[in-house]
Amino acid sequence: MKRLIIWLRHGALVVEWLLGVIWYLMTFWIPRKKAHPVADVYNAIQHPGGIYLFGRVMALRVMTAPKAKDDKWVNFKRMASNWFTLDFPNARVEVKMGNRVITVRSNKEGYFELHDTCDEEIKSVQVSLPNHGYSAEVELIGSREFKDLVIISDVDDTLMETGSISMGKMLETTLFGNSLTRELVPGVGSLVTELNRGGEHPVFYVTSSPWNLANFLKRIFHRAQLPDGGLFMTNWGLTPEQWLTPSHDIHKRQAIDEVASWYPQAKFVLIGDDSQRDPEIYAAALESYGAEKVLAILIRSVSGTLRANEVRAKYKTVNAKYGDSTANIAKSADEMRTILQTKGLL
Repeated sequence: MKRLIIWLRHGALVVEWLLGVIWYLMTFWIPRKKAHPVADVYNAIQHPGGIYLFGRVMALRVMTAPKAKDDKWVNFKRMASNWFTLDFPNARVEVKMGNRVITVRSNKEGYFELHDTCDEEIKSVQVSLPNHGYSAEVELIGSREFKDLVIISDVDDTLMETGSISMGKMLETTLFGNSLTRELVPGVGSLVTELNRGGEHPVFYVTSSPWNLANFLKRIFHRAQLPDGGLFMTNWGLTPEQWLTPSHDIHKRQAIDEVASWYPQAKFVLIGDDSQRDPEIYAAALESYGAEKVLAILIRSVSGTLRANEVRAKYKTVNAKYGDSTANIAKSADEMRTILQTKGLL
């Protein structure tokens, strides 16, 4: 049943993805020279090891702002339009950092990525498309300062309700809602905000949702006043390596390992839920890094008694090795808060 719900949740996004594929095929007759490309930057992060940028070169799109009273058809069209992108492969992207200019190229889907061991503290970078007359100043999140604590949080059913318990509600929420109607999980966002301490402790959000929904998610986070943080999403597609979506386990573990490499001296709090495999992924990370690195695992129970008992049994074994309150499953944000307070993290 749980696996069916997960597939249905992805199925709702597949409907939108298929519309995007149709649009992509139609765009071959649109001369790209008539479009106005921009560099849509999803991540602009400064960390002790340098700077990380990730974004996509695509044609400028003007989308109407959502309203709470928009009907389902309007919401569906707006949601589906996230997939209607005209991408610019092999585009030259110039990034100016202080007195240096670094050039990268977008891949076949328009995505570009930059890792740089910048040794100076800067507040922003300039991202330009010199062949298209585009330039924008992009503010950086974070700093080069040492951080003693980092928070990594799942999104769906951890911070944001997706209605996984009810198939009908889940499909309606995914296909016919907007950024103003999405419900946040009570109290969990506040915990993340308190742990962040006004930017003192970096926050990273990890989800298996596609990059097409990055700006949609950012609007929800902004409305909920969640801390600015790095975003790890997935690239959907049909390739020899994957069918639509990459492995949830691989994606989330790669995100944890990437962030851990940026903050080698920091300790971590991992927050997730039991609707997919967060409990197992986080336990494996604890096994790799040890309790001196992973201070706490907090899992929100959303999948019923059977799954909760399964996680408790696993975490009983984990805690016997790493400490009685390292890996935890909780029904509410209040229970999570008590755990964090007990560990002196709040």
